[in-house]
Amino acid sequence: MLSLEEQHFIQVHADQDPHQIALSGKKYPSYDLSKLASQIQTRQKLAFKLPSWVSHANLFFPPSISLEQASSEATANFKANIVHGNVLDASGGMGVDSAAFAKKANQVVYVERQQDLKEITAYNHAQLGHTNIQHILGDGLAYLDQADSTFDFIYLDPARRNAKGDKVLLFKDCEPNVLDFLPLIKDKSQLLLKTSPLLDLERAILELDGVDKIWVVCIKNEVKEILFLKSKDATLDPVIEVIELNSKSSYLFSGTLGTEKSKQTKVGNISNFLYEPHPGLLKAGFFKSVETEDVFKLNSNTHLYSSKELDTKFPGKSFQVIETGPVDMGWLKKHLPNKQVNISTRNFPGKPEDLRKKLKLSDGGDLTLFGYRNHLNQVELALTQKCTI
Repeated sequence: MLSLEEQHFIQVHADQDPHQIALSGKKYPSYDLSKLASQIQTRQKLAFKLPSWVSHANLFFPPSISLEQASSEATANFKANIVHGNVLDASGGMGVDSAAFAKKANQVVYVERQQDLKEITAYNHAQLGHTNIQHILGDGLAYLDQADSTFDFIYLDPARRNAKGDKVLLFKDCEPNVLDFLPLIKDKSQLLLKTSPLLDLERAILELDGVDKIWVVCIKNEVKEILFLKSKDATLDPVIEVIELNSKSSYLFSGTLGTEKSKQTKVGNISNFLYEPHPGLLKAGFFKSVETEDVFKLNSNTHLYSSKELDTKFPGKSFQVIETGPVDMGWLKKHLPNKQVNISTRNFPGKPEDLRKKLKLSDGGDLTLFGYRNHLNQVELALTQKCTI
């Protein structure tokens, strides 16, 4: 895929502007600069997403459309801790997940429809030293239907765009159709399904006719993907686990939607500490489940929480309340002489930039101003300072 000379060229020019490299034909007449500039640009884009892959000079990266949906190394390694035994990666792609599975599983079968992508992935897997991956050119569903052996895990990461390039949110509209795989799940097989963060969890559970477990996987406070595990023992009220891979302990919170719906919410006036829940909790739908005996919501529709004493275990960001008041600059002046503050809004008319413009504030500083509706459903501001826990 890449000659030694091309690998060396990429390493030497790794930090340079790919567009300038592509225009340097007279300087490097013996090189395919379009090819090398594309490889350099891709490596720069993937430096955080696939650090160990980028560190291998001999790997060749496929077109950007394959890179867009590929898992990051961090999320692939998380999924690898779920699987074991013999694994079928029925939607192939760039092979990041297959490579991670190969470290934990006995055997991995990778199936991909596109011949070029399959050959690139097989080459890369060989360069990475994975000898327990079998690469198949074909359709994942057809392969599974005809396979003699039973897989412990069937992994599926379907394309979430239709033929027109529009995003789709239903499993039946994905490519391949996820629902077509369900009848092929054997007694000992489990389906591990990766989906978009945009997916509605309740609707997905019903569409799949129940699942065993769901993971909401996050990195640095951003939901990256949602995983569904389904077997013959599926339930319509599975445990949903929120994972933050950027923390020392990746586990953040877990619960069920059944418990969430049955829980009575507690609402009260803001106290000494304010909490902003992790985005993964909001995606999971845990708006009431995070409340405790001492932690309550500011409003049933305001996803901000408060307590008198600091709760160091709250799954999110914690702030100490300095002062509260109306949407007016008067009471803020003594605390913000330089008129600089970070702004966040929840259940509040207008966006943070609208509030910033109204109060003539600049961005930055050590304090955060929250705009929200309080327990009396009135618009209110709270000036806070982030807690260091």
